[in-house]
Amino acid sequence: MKRTLGGFVPVHSLGISQIIAYGAMFYSFAQIKVELAEKLGMSLETTTMIVSLSLFINVLISSYVGYLIDRSGGLKVLSTGLFIGSIGFISLYFTKDLLGFLFSMLLIGISFSSATYNVAFSTAIQLNDQNSRKNITIITFYGAIASSVCWLTIGFLRNYCGLDSIFLLLSLSLFLMAVYFFINLNFKNDEKKNEAKKPIIDLVPLRLSKKEKVIITILMIFGFTEYLIFSTTALSLIQFFNSNFNDPSIAIVLASVYGPFQLVGRFLEMKFATFLDARLTGLVASAIVPLSLIIILIPNFYVCIIAMALFGMGHGLLTVTGGYVPNLFFEPQVIGRVKGYIWAPTALGMACAPFLSGIFHENMNSLIIFLLALSVCPFFSLLFIFKMKTRF
Repeated sequence: MKRTLGGFVPVHSLGISQIIAYGAMFYSFAQIKVELAEKLGMSLETTTMIVSLSLFINVLISSYVGYLIDRSGGLKVLSTGLFIGSIGFISLYFTKDLLGFLFSMLLIGISFSSATYNVAFSTAIQLNDQNSRKNITIITFYGAIASSVCWLTIGFLRNYCGLDSIFLLLSLSLFLMAVYFFINLNFKNDEKKNEAKKPIIDLVPLRLSKKEKVIITILMIFGFTEYLIFSTTALSLIQFFNSNFNDPSIAIVLASVYGPFQLVGRFLEMKFATFLDARLTGLVASAIVPLSLIIILIPNFYVCIIAMALFGMGHGLLTVTGGYVPNLFFEPQVIGRVKGYIWAPTALGMACAPFLSGIFHENMNSLIIFLLALSVCPFFSLLFIFKMKTRF
């Protein structure tokens, strides 16, 4: 079945799904980890390690998820992943012991791999290759506010309704989003026609050209380091600011600043997309991120707002870079599997973040300095492939 490359993309629905998926399965644990550990009678270190292990599932199954995207279509994979996540949070609601916690996080880990940016971006490319950069940027507009929406909502529920109410809300949100995509898949013919039924082009790693192998390897390095830096920083912000200002309210406000400023970065990306290479905007963004990490070390409220704004803009641009740059070199018919290969180390970076944040939870400044040193990797990764010939 020939795939339509200029069809309709439910871009706003895909964007809303990322607010829900990232908010539920990633950002929420930064706020509820202490209460969750207390509920289960476990140490905070053990709890965060298991959360990290659930993210590590991405490393194991991302290639297979990419295969499913190419075979069955991204929307079908996304709908299934959201439903699995809903079951995972219902399971957390009833969980009282370690075994139940492990089972719940297994489901959430599978869901995270099949319901977040990797799948949403691949879907946008599958359904409309020509406008994929614009559509990916729009999807990230929504994802940019996931942290702010999540932290403000969960902060309210935690104070007034309790931990179990959070699990129920997250489960319901994931379920409703899954049902929405299921209805679209089965009752809207135009979108259904745009879904791929099976792979069109074989993609065997050992048969890739030297250039293709180099590109995938470099993008793996880029993905791992960029998401390790971002995820660790994002999960540590509330604790970092609370330790500096000794005020949980100020900490939440400052930690919520970077989310909206991702929108600014992605708005600039959309404006520049018509005449600037995505790799160039990525290079600029990868220089902004370490600058923000330097400024954040200054313990001044207004300076920290500036740092968070720069951090948000930098990561906002880099998310689009990571989502779109593979499309410069690989056809839409294999993009699911290519992004699956790249997503494995990217997921590893995310998986390491909760554990790394837990290790440094009493020495946040040292963590920021470590991440600052690591931030040279995304810049040089993009610089390495900057002059390589694209398929356009």
